[in-house]
Amino acid sequence: MTDQTIGPAFNLSRFSCPNCGELAEQAWFNTYANQITSPAGVPLRIAGADLERLSRNPSFSPEVRQQKVAYWNRVNEGQVFLDRWTPIQSDVFVAGMELSACHSCLQIAVWLGGEMIYPRADVVK
Repeated sequence: MTDQTIGPAFNLSRFSCPNCGELAEQAWFNTYANQITSPAGVPLRIAGADLERLSRNPSFSPEVRQQKVAYWNRVNEGQVFLDRWTPIQSDVFVAGMELSACHSCLQIAVWLGGEMIYPRADVVK
């Protein structure tokens, strides 16, 4: 970690990352929304026995199975991260919610109304 610390702030492009603690440039992202169109109409989560079945599914190569299990483990642990799951097009802009991504560790922070809500301040390194 560097000697200088600049607390995360909505109006800065460089600050001490709330995830890794490094003083680093931050890339800022707008957020967009797509309505969930699954048959159940609710968010998908694969956990427990379903995740175990996925880990043994022979229709995927061992590498792909490992990637899918790692992805769902991160989601199930409550991590928030950027991922290129599928190409998405949306014209629904989520106003007041932005993301910042650290150039050092590539992890993100979630900002709502200009205040960082993830990672939570009580668990920031």
